Amino acid sequence: MHPDQLDGELLLAPGFSTPPNLDYQGYHWYITDNLPSESPVLYGLHPNAEIGFLTATSETLFRTVFELQPRESGQTGGPVATREDKIKALVDDIMEKLPDAFNMTEIMGKVEERTPYVVVAFQASLNAYLISMPIFNM
Repeated sequence: MHPDQLDGELLLAPGFSTPPNLDYQGYHWYITDNLPSESPVLYGLHPNAEIGFLTATSETLFRTVFELQPRESGQTGGPVATREDKIKALVDDIMEKLPDAFNMTEIMGKVEERTPYVVVAFQASLNAYLISMPIFNM
């Protein structure tokens, strides 16, 4: 296969043509600059395919925001929970439902063969842990 065969009109995804013959860093820059934003069309789906997902996500978001809004109580003199108390109770409830953190060093030590699949699984779990740290360490 000759590198010039891929130059031109070949599309890797809608709106994303093959890069010219570049070095590794050039390919990295080409992908960063030219890769279209994620959409259903990139996966061969109809442009309206994500409407249901976005609608459900929006409803969940607004329901949660609505539930966290302070409300006037008809009772006077009783203890009124502040917005911060409600949020703290909600976070505490979520934290109680979470399983204990995995000991990744111990798990990695039990793996006999580090295949690419195993390495990617470890990286994904580590990324998920690192992303969730600021959220749950409030």
